[in-house]
Amino acid sequence: MAARHVWGRARGSRYCPACLAASGGRWRLSWRLGWSFVCLDHRLLLVDACPRCSRMPRHFPATTRHPLTPGRCHSPSENDAPPTRCCQPFEEVPALTLSARRLVIAAQELIEKTISSGQSDFGVYQDYPQPSLALFGDLRALAGILLRRVPDTGRLAGFVAPKIPALHHQPLPEKRRSFDPVKETRPGRLAPRRAATAALAVTAALHILQQSDVHAAGAALRRLISGTDGTIPLKVGLQWAHTSPVFDEIHLATLAPRLGGPDQLRFRTADQLPRKPGRSAATRVAERARKTPTQLWPAWSARLSPLDGALSRTIRPALSCSLLLIGGTGDFTTTARLLHAPVEDRPGAHMTFRLTKRGHFHGISLGLLALADYLDQEGSPIDYTRRRTLDYRDLLPLDTWTQLCRNIDFEAGGVRRHQFARALLFERLSGLPATLAPAAYAPGTTELRTMLRTFETDLTPALMSQLEEHAAEFLTRQGIRDEPLSWQPPTDIVRDLALPGCDLRDIDPGMLHRLIRDDCLTTAQAARRLGVSHDAVRFVLQEQPAPPAAAKSAKWERGATVRRARTALPRDKFAHFYLDEYRSLKWIAEHAGVNEEAIKVPVREYGMKRDGKATRWRQIGLDWLREQRAAGRTCRELAEETGFSLGMISYLGRRHDLPGRRPAPKG
Repeated sequence: MAARHVWGRARGSRYCPACLAASGGRWRLSWRLGWSFVCLDHRLLLVDACPRCSRMPRHFPATTRHPLTPGRCHSPSENDAPPTRCCQPFEEVPALTLSARRLVIAAQELIEKTISSGQSDFGVYQDYPQPSLALFGDLRALAGILLRRVPDTGRLAGFVAPKIPALHHQPLPEKRRSFDPVKETRPGRLAPRRAATAALAVTAALHILQQSDVHAAGAALRRLISGTDGTIPLKVGLQWAHTSPVFDEIHLATLAPRLGGPDQLRFRTADQLPRKPGRSAATRVAERARKTPTQLWPAWSARLSPLDGALSRTIRPALSCSLLLIGGTGDFTTTARLLHAPVEDRPGAHMTFRLTKRGHFHGISLGLLALADYLDQEGSPIDYTRRRTLDYRDLLPLDTWTQLCRNIDFEAGGVRRHQFARALLFERLSGLPATLAPAAYAPGTTELRTMLRTFETDLTPALMSQLEEHAAEFLTRQGIRDEPLSWQPPTDIVRDLALPGCDLRDIDPGMLHRLIRDDCLTTAQAARRLGVSHDAVRFVLQEQPAPPAAAKSAKWERGATVRRARTALPRDKFAHFYLDEYRSLKWIAEHAGVNEEAIKVPVREYGMKRDGKATRWRQIGLDWLREQRAAGRTCRELAEETGFSLGMISYLGRRHDLPGRRPAPKG
């Protein structure tokens, strides 16, 4: 008999005394199967030994020289010389009677039904039917695990009649001949010699396989084999021969609680059908890396990230790396290298530990599994591997930024606002974090990174439209014409999952815009007011920027004031006042009819610099100043005319002993 399929033995057979008595000693072939341990006709536990010689019947083949007597033991007698047959009538051997409601009877009936139909479609197989030989391979493996790994067989006693465990624990007879079978070193490798042992193991194994799904089956197996300290005596790397894929799924579901976060993602333990990575795992992961940004898409990041305690700078790259772990064989370091992500193995594993401790990791795993399957099947219109390798040093140069701000009457601001706009476009185009941008505009300090996270409050619909137009032109210059500017997989595929984050579509943009513009809240304050994460507010403002606040009047409108300053002071005229005549900003502002703050904008836009305060007096002709003082003009009048401060005119008069009024001597 093929032991790997029928769990058989090379020799020997069990028997039913009542069947032998009714048939005149005719032997049933089904008794040779390791799965046969109960007679369904008479509800008797099959007998596995002769009570007289203690040997398993039919251990020796029949010959014409020594023909068999039907219904009697033909094993050699113990004391006769030369050996003769035992000749014990089997119909007189007592057997254990079982109740019709016992699980042992139901287990034997299920096995007979599966053999007859040739297919197993019950329990864990109901959604994925398997051939009967696959079921017997799974039964053989499970029975071997239970016989070897259950620390206390009393856990199996609840599945069988009370007398069956006692028969199982009875010691085997001492070896009488050299041809008698020796004691097995690996229980379950072959069919047990005793029907009670087979009934005990197979009934418990079928109880596991009759669960509703593989996770319930894994939990049932885990309860049976776990030690008193909760340890599970199984390993992930164990290889099982002649089993079905369903058994491998049960094996992984059993080990799931003991696995770390990365291993749970590799073996998809949160999925309905856990499985080991296949031979093409490396190729599939490399292809998925091409479809995945270094920072997970904003909508997915907001959906999977907890509402508090998770920074976008750390969790978004970690989520992308976790996405590549699914069905792969690498670790965080390997996936981070594929994505150019600033994540290492230890911080990534630590983050999964924190998410597991807070009870979020299972839901996040389900979301990542759905996303990985979607990318593997549907793909992505953007090649993020190519996007990550583009040269972004010329992205949004200063002249372009200044011009597009003028086109929409938006205040260009200083150097930092320009850097933040470049960093924002860099993140949207490349999928990389802003810290990996070119050094000219990468936020290298904690202060700059914090300020960048509030830049979304400065965005307006017109400015975002201008930035997107420039980004499209940038991609065209880089030779990318067949890809959208940005793209995100639909989040509807996880709408039925209990995820720790929020859906960006649930945030009211109108209310958010009022909080930003009317109440002048920061993005963090608006997030607390709305009860969502800080990053969720930022992502909404990037897609739907808040319109500019309505000004009270044109006199107080900052944009209009700056426009008047630009009109009144072209570059040449401003350079004459500011550099040649060394006029103060206050004087220039009064000359142009605007406030001093509006004059600071052309200073930054024109990039004009002049010497420090220590050399300003050289811009005043001393001869002219001496003449004016001799004519009786006061220091205040000269300060107003020259644009210098009253203190500076007084200082020059005292230093060079210029004529003029002197304070009256005291006394």
